[in-house]
Amino acid sequence: MQSSTASKQAVANEELVGGLAAFLHYIFKTCGPKGGMLEVIDELGLSLTQLKAVQLLCVDQAPDMSVKQLGDKLELSLPAISRAVDGLVHRGLATRTEDEEDRRIKRVRPTKEAEQLVARLTDIRFSQLGEFVDTLTTRERNKLAAALSVLGERDDIAELVTEKQATVSQNKETAPRIKEPA
Repeated sequence: MQSSTASKQAVANEELVGGLAAFLHYIFKTCGPKGGMLEVIDELGLSLTQLKAVQLLCVDQAPDMSVKQLGDKLELSLPAISRAVDGLVHRGLATRTEDEEDRRIKRVRPTKEAEQLVARLTDIRFSQLGEFVDTLTTRERNKLAAALSVLGERDDIAELVTEKQATVSQNKETAPRIKEPA
């Protein structure tokens, strides 16, 4: 007996992209306001470039990187990334030192405050996702868990899932306030 060809056909890309876009739009719309990440970022007065730089510095495997390397990773010019790093240093979120072998090269390293900020922002996002999950019906929870389980089998996602679960359990405290520019 031959099974239905309709059940074997993949969902059209447009349909899947549309569904994911609607879901992400809803999540960003409902998980952003009222004490969310955007409010915290606004309170700190960080530009998007500074936020991306501090995030990259904190998640990169290297203990530090040159200003040029940071700019290259963020696809920014040297003057643009230098200004962003100046602001991070001024706020106590990064240190900038001369390279030991070549004094022309400036090395950037995140501070403990930067790592706490990134952890705090991650915690806020997870908390907001938790609030969303609390609104799901049993059927919705089961279907979402099944879909995420399939995606979680991908190597690139499986490693992130493990990291995020560890982050959630480690970062239960709220990070201290970052000092404001003078």
